[in-house]
Amino acid sequence: MASSDLDPQGLATRVEELLEGITADGGPRVGHAAEELVRVLMRFYGTGLEQMVSIVRAGAGETIVHRMAADPLVAALLALHDLHPVPVEQRLGHALDAARRRLGSHGTGLRLAGLDAAGQVHVEISGGGCGTDTMKDVVASAIEELAPEVAGVVFDAVPAGPALLQIGLRPPEGVRS
Repeated sequence: MASSDLDPQGLATRVEELLEGITADGGPRVGHAAEELVRVLMRFYGTGLEQMVSIVRAGAGETIVHRMAADPLVAALLALHDLHPVPVEQRLGHALDAARRRLGSHGTGLRLAGLDAAGQVHVEISGGGCGTDTMKDVVASAIEELAPEVAGVVFDAVPAGPALLQIGLRPPEGVRS
């Protein structure tokens, strides 16, 4: 199976489902043992991945690490173990830029408000109106793709500013509308 066939978020969801099923079938004691097994395996693979990144950096430099991080599955693994070469804030900015490009003129009202202590990204949406759910889906998808380690996306609506005054041309003298 190629890495392009794997969805990191889907795999994480499947692990959670399996752990919940083990707990439901085997009880809390078995569930805790299964969770501990996952933690130990994560630590094992994370330590090995960290060593691999160090070897690549020493032998080939940062460029190769960045090329590895361009693959969504590898990027998710690197992010999961705090090894991603691009800081999360920068990747969030790239995700919002990608969402803006996908949304065209509808994406102009998006602003990254920050990352909170719980690991949730706050995105401000101004303008709202028609298509807000689509905007949220596009933004959440872009963030999930480029920063899979974040806990979630919170959308904060920004109240609309004052109505714009429409200024038109005055009809020529002698013409009445």
